Amino acid sequence: MGPNEYRLTEIERIRSHLWRTEPSRQISDERGALRLIRELGFVLLMPVAGAELPNIHRATAREWSWWDWKQTLPGRRACYYAHVLRSRGTFISWHWFPFFSAAYGDGRSYQRLFREGLLDRDEKRVLDMLEENGPMMTSEVRVAFASRSKQNTRRVKAILVDLQRRFLITAAGGDTEGWSHHRWDLVERWVRPDLLAQASGIDRAGAREKLISQFIRNVVATTDADIAWLFGWLRGDVKQVTDRLLAEGVVRTVVVPELEGEVIAPNPLPRVSNDFRPKK
Repeated sequence: MGPNEYRLTEIERIRSHLWRTEPSRQISDERGALRLIRELGFVLLMPVAGAELPNIHRATAREWSWWDWKQTLPGRRACYYAHVLRSRGTFISWHWFPFFSAAYGDGRSYQRLFREGLLDRDEKRVLDMLEENGPMMTSEVRVAFASRSKQNTRRVKAILVDLQRRFLITAAGGDTEGWSHHRWDLVERWVRPDLLAQASGIDRAGAREKLISQFIRNVVATTDADIAWLFGWLRGDVKQVTDRLLAEGVVRTVVVPELEGEVIAPNPLPRVSNDFRPKK
């Protein structure tokens, strides 16, 4: 093989190390989960069908021990958690929160967004409830929103997901009994002021570049199409970013015979030991 050609098995070996899916490196408690979140910057809660992505579920040694962490970790403000990437549960370290907020958020108050036609009445109604009543459980939001019905339940769920992706609301802990439910709060109230101020000073293009660069490091080998799919951005916009990163030498193109399309990898490619022994 040439210097820029790699087999998928080698890519998978590096991913197994970074994502802590190899048995000797798997996590078993909140402390290990938080370490992984900080190492990668952002990690999905669960796998996404048809995509190879780091996630807490596959990294955890004990079955179902990870399920409550989406409540307990944000509940004590150890990290940020919301439905962001592919509208799926995403853990984000505080270091990377400002970049996500700058990339997906708007910076304007929700009242102003409503006045400018960027929020509908139902979305504003939910935000008003949270502002007036403080953190609210999902069930409380549903009851306050409208009478119980499948249609209203679906509408509330859709609103909560959309407001999370726009970084207007966030999970602020929740109930771990049974099939757990989130407690919701306004991002502007839940997140530390210094992190909000930092986010306001980052332009959207710069934030996207930082996130794409980190994502390439996390997954080792990817394509413009896969990046656009995950982040929900236009492929042309993503290519502009990866072209800049290629020109700067931050990433490079490699050949992976088992993968289709131009494959982008970090420069240099991460090196890991063969035995995957954890660092002491």
